[in-house]
This record gives sequence, structure tokens and C-alpha cells, in this order.
Amino acid sequence: MSLVKRPFLSLNRGAFRLGDEIIFKDTSWTFSEDEQWAVVGPNGSGKSLFAAALCGNLPVVGGDLNYHFEPLAGVAAEECIGCVSFERRKENIGETVVQSRWNSIEDEGALNVREWLSYERVMKVNPYEVTTLHQKARPLFEQRFKRAVSLLHVERFLSRPILSLSNGEMQQIQLTRALCQPLRLLILDEPFAGLDEDRREFLHGVLDELMKNMRVMVITTRVEDLPHKTTHLLCVDKCRVIAAGLRNEILSLRHVKKILASTPRTKTKLLSIPVGQKTSPRKGSGIELANLQNVTVRYGDEVILDHVDWTIREGESWALLGPNGSGKTTLLSLILGDNPQVYGNDVTVFGKRRGRGESIWDVKRKIGWFSPELLLHFDDSSSCFDVVASGFRDTIGLFEPPTRSQRHATREILERYGLLDQADVPLYGISGGMQRLVLLLRALVKKPRLLILDEPCQGLDREHRERFVKVVDGLVRSREVTVIFVTHRADEIPHSIKRTMRLGARQP
Repeated sequence: MSLVKRPFLSLNRGAFRLGDEIIFKDTSWTFSEDEQWAVVGPNGSGKSLFAAALCGNLPVVGGDLNYHFEPLAGVAAEECIGCVSFERRKENIGETVVQSRWNSIEDEGALNVREWLSYERVMKVNPYEVTTLHQKARPLFEQRFKRAVSLLHVERFLSRPILSLSNGEMQQIQLTRALCQPLRLLILDEPFAGLDEDRREFLHGVLDELMKNMRVMVITTRVEDLPHKTTHLLCVDKCRVIAAGLRNEILSLRHVKKILASTPRTKTKLLSIPVGQKTSPRKGSGIELANLQNVTVRYGDEVILDHVDWTIREGESWALLGPNGSGKTTLLSLILGDNPQVYGNDVTVFGKRRGRGESIWDVKRKIGWFSPELLLHFDDSSSCFDVVASGFRDTIGLFEPPTRSQRHATREILERYGLLDQADVPLYGISGGMQRLVLLLRALVKKPRLLILDEPCQGLDREHRERFVKVVDGLVRSREVTVIFVTHRADEIPHSIKRTMRLGARQP
């Protein structure tokens, strides 16, 4: 006699409204109490939309969405579901302008991690509200806060400005913030994106621990990122469920294997330059594009970069590697001229020593820059054409009409890479993989001499990952531009990149 499973959450012939569109039509699915689910599918398949629907953020227009768990006192069932995602980060800190980030870190009034994790901010409490509810809720919050800080080992981050955190560190703090809330279900959208190998292993251990006492649903495009304790998979495509069931059964399906397969690891032999070793001139070397000598960056007592030397020559592309928090993004900010500490260091870009009178924009004019962080800042209505054209002036948005020649160049590069049909489509109306390609074209449209790509493949499925890397590989092979490529995964490094700059772990 089989035991009847108790449902935790169920969808009975459901459907949801997204603007004028009805998605996940006639979907039936049951999440039982003893199960742990993950949602898989290609970029643009609707994975994140499905999670948003479960959180109550999309209206149900057909069937029933039922929460069978007991909600916590004073909290609606939908509020017992937490979601940590790149888009949620946009909601929380997306108002920060990219170019003011480094100045903000040094501002005495900069928001620190402890403040961002406070009861008032996490629980969205009105500071002027007078009620006895907080007398009971605050002690429970403090218990959750202590458990989360201990589980995720983030004590050392609490006094740091939130904008000083690396992408990987920020993800750790996002998860801490979510665990401070009273949750029954935690949904993590691509939680391993942007994490180095050690932190991915650490996060797997954290998820193992969390799954002992709560339901955790992970959204991913990589099979190696499925938590060990995930028992069931829901595979979606084109905003419909195409397969659901036991983990091993779904992974054995041919179309699911194709979606989740990893890109073959590169066999290219990389020429590694250890931290602090000078890249000495070689016969036939190209013109120096950037030269950093004995560079040191610190915030208070914390040393971010410690006596780093690096020379980048035209035609010699690099992979910039190192664990989360090792200072990769800070190093790039010195080349870009965004970081005010560039003026206290020996940094020469395109033959000019920084601090000798040139403006940031003089430097940026010859550099194309791409980072998934850019997606946090564009207006929701920005079209793909506008985003690419904004690359001429390095603005987050198109604030001045492009010239005739700039419009021609924008359309030309969109056509070259097969995106001209998407020119008038909003950036956020296309898949994550296509968004990355549009941002790459934004960086390329002004024909820069140096192209900086900061973790560009983060969160991409295999098809989009391979396409993006192939485009970059072609640019490097043609010597059209010199590339700095930042990543935590060896399978993302284009084969034509043969040099690495590797930063060491920051000392606690």
C-alpha cells in the first residue's frame, strides 16, 4: 500500500497573465512536502517567470494555484516564498549609478552590509510605525539573522560598504538577506552564476544544510549546478512545462541533456603570469595599451590589490582569473578610470599616465566595457537599438539622438550579428543570452582598441554561451580588438586567448 504524499504547493490547470499574454496555459503540477524541485530550461524559456508566478507576482487567470503549507503568523502565503535573483538585486540596489560606485565606497555615509540586513530594511518597516507587532517579530528576525550570518560565514562583510562587494560576495549577502525573512520556500535563480569553484562547493554545502528543514527550488541551465538533494526537475520552454518528474528520469531525456550540457572545456594552453610578476617586453610585442606598476588599492584597513604589475599590449588578449573578492573588478576599474584610487597609483593607459589632465571620457572612448551589472541600470523601455547606440557615449541610456553615422554604424553591427530584427524590441523583452550579445555590441560599436568583458557568460545556457564565446573568439583571432576576459569557468574562455592574469585570494 503506497503512502499518499502531502502536497506543499500545487497548480491545477493553471495559467498566468504577463501583460497581454497568457503563459503556462493549462499547467498542472504538484510539489509535495518531501520533494525538492529545480526548474531547468534554456534562456528565455520562462523559468524566472514561473518562479514569479509562484511568488504571486503574476495574476492567475485560469485554474488554481494553491499553497498547502501553513503560513506564518501575520504573513500571507505568497510572502512566505522568497526569491533571490539578478533581477531582485536590481530592485534592491539598482538605483546606484555604475560610474559613481567607486566614489560611493569611499563616502563616509555609504550604506554598509549590516544596515542593508537590518530588521527595518529587510522587513520593510516604516520607522514611524507604532505597533506591538514588532515586539514579537523583531526577536524572531534576530534569530534568523544570526543563523543566516553563521551559515553563510558573512560576519567579516557586515561593516563593509555594500558597493565594495564583488559580485560573488554580493550574492552571498543576497542569500543572507533572504534567509532573514520568514520563509517556507526559497527560490534561487542561477545562484552559482559568477561564483568561483570554492564558493560553488561552499554553496552546495549550504543548500544541503538548508534542505534539511525547508523547501529550496533552484533555477539553472547547468547540470553541475543542481543541488545534491534536488529530487525532481521541472523543464520549461516557451513558457510551458515540457517535462516534470524525478531528477534522473528528466535528466535522461534527450532534449533536457542538450539544454543542460556543459560546453567542452578548452584545451588551449594558457600562459599564466603569477600575481606581482612583471610582464616583461618581448621581441615583436605590440604597443602598450595599459601598464600598471606596483598597484595597491585599499579601503580603510582592507587591502584589495597588493602591489600588482600588469602590462597589456595590442593584439595580446588575456583571461583575468581569481577567486571572488580577489580584486578583479577593482583592477578593471583602474584601467577604465572609474576608481579614484587610480590617481594614487602608477597606471598608464594608451600611453598617458592617469592624473596628467585627461578625463575619464578620454580613456573610455578607446575602451569597450561589458558586465552583466549593466543590466541593472538600463530603463525597462530601452530598445536594443538604443542600448547599442549608447555605447558611443558610454551612457546608461540614450540621452542624445545619435548622429547619422552613429545610427548607420548601430544598424550595421546589429545586422552583422543577426540582431537587426530585434532593433526596436526592448532590451528586457529578449532572452538573457540575447541581452548579453546586445551589450557586447554596445561595447563594440565605437570600434574600441581594448574590450573588457567582465563575466559575460554568467547565467547563459549552452547554446547562448557557445554563441557568445564564438563571437569573442572571432574578434580575438582577427585581431580586431584586444580582449580582457573575466570568468570563473574554464569552459568559457575563448580558445584564442592564451594569456592569463591570475589574482590570489584576499587575506581576511
